[in-house]
Amino acid sequence: MRTLTFLHNHLKETIAWLIKDDMGVIYEKGTASTFSELQAKDVDRLEGFIFSPLFSNKRLEVPPASKSQILESIPFLLEDNILGSIEDYHFAVSSRSEEGEVTVSVMPINSIEDEIHLFNKAQVNVNSLCLLDNSFKEKSKTSFLAIFDEIAVINFESKWGWCAETNTILTLLEKSLKDFESTSLKVFQNKRSKKINWNKYTKLEPDIVYVSDELDFLGKTLPLLENKLNLLKDKYAPKIPWKTYFEKWKYGLAAASIAIALYFSQIIVDIYQNNTIAIDLLEESESLYYSGFPNEPKVEDLEKLIRQKLKGLEFSGKEPFLLTVQNLTQVIFNNERVSLYSINYELNRNQFVIEIQCSEFEDLEAVKSTFSQGGYSVDIGSSKRVGNSILSEIFIKKT
Repeated sequence: MRTLTFLHNHLKETIAWLIKDDMGVIYEKGTASTFSELQAKDVDRLEGFIFSPLFSNKRLEVPPASKSQILESIPFLLEDNILGSIEDYHFAVSSRSEEGEVTVSVMPINSIEDEIHLFNKAQVNVNSLCLLDNSFKEKSKTSFLAIFDEIAVINFESKWGWCAETNTILTLLEKSLKDFESTSLKVFQNKRSKKINWNKYTKLEPDIVYVSDELDFLGKTLPLLENKLNLLKDKYAPKIPWKTYFEKWKYGLAAASIAIALYFSQIIVDIYQNNTIAIDLLEESESLYYSGFPNEPKVEDLEKLIRQKLKGLEFSGKEPFLLTVQNLTQVIFNNERVSLYSINYELNRNQFVIEIQCSEFEDLEAVKSTFSQGGYSVDIGSSKRVGNSILSEIFIKKT
């Protein structure tokens, strides 16, 4: 799988990006001034890191509770930690730590909506967007500091991060390192920037890595970064690129694939009525159908022919095919910790094969449980680690 990772300097509106595979091999890299320049890149996934003093991370103590209860309490806990109304902010929350704390990434709603507007305008489907200052992997007793001229980003042992003016961070550096009991400091600094007298700010001897620019920084820190708190959640969650998945569907399901693709393109006017599939195809339907069935003779009533083919695709003879697709994908959409990677239908076995991407195996079990409660027979196939995520197959039949 090829992943495009970008670093967005929100203040300067610059974008550094690179494309790598699952083995970490970098195929292409560069800089851009707009996301439109990334639109034509042949990748399977887009992941972004963003930094700005306008965004922040908060550490909050919370009592033992379910995740839903913790989420409900966050707005009340944040009220005393932010300026203005809580309704003006969007946030993502980590799991509760052993110390009884959660980390909350906070971003003004107008800022994240502006960012998503840039994605939509450029027609790029970004899968995750995280604050850089909270995205460093855990390394015992080690803090990370990245200096981008007048702006700096610091992360304390993966517990908390902060983006502010460089002078402000340097002034508070020693006290902050003591608070987090850090014993080492790794610094990324532009080789052309002003030399810093580190003895003035910390007793630690920093391990300095010089970088030439933000693209060089991204390349050198990528192994140290991970998508922890994805801000693209709830109503800001990325839309599923159905046209991409449509290309992957098997030839024998061309009729059903066409119907699904047309449905999500609003070319099918009506799908369900009294448990039957009502299909109205526009002018594009004929070319789409015969691209899937090139050996079919030309017919006048194409709608009737597709109805006949879809009639044979009832899932286990009980549930209309497209209704099954809707039910299965809805389970994925309703779980913010899981994303749909691909969906296929094996006609000879009358089963769906769904590939999902999640962070933990517990998320996979939660999806399996939901499918089972919906009356489906579920088997988990092969699973593998892809970076910081888990890619797993799920085989689904109707019981």
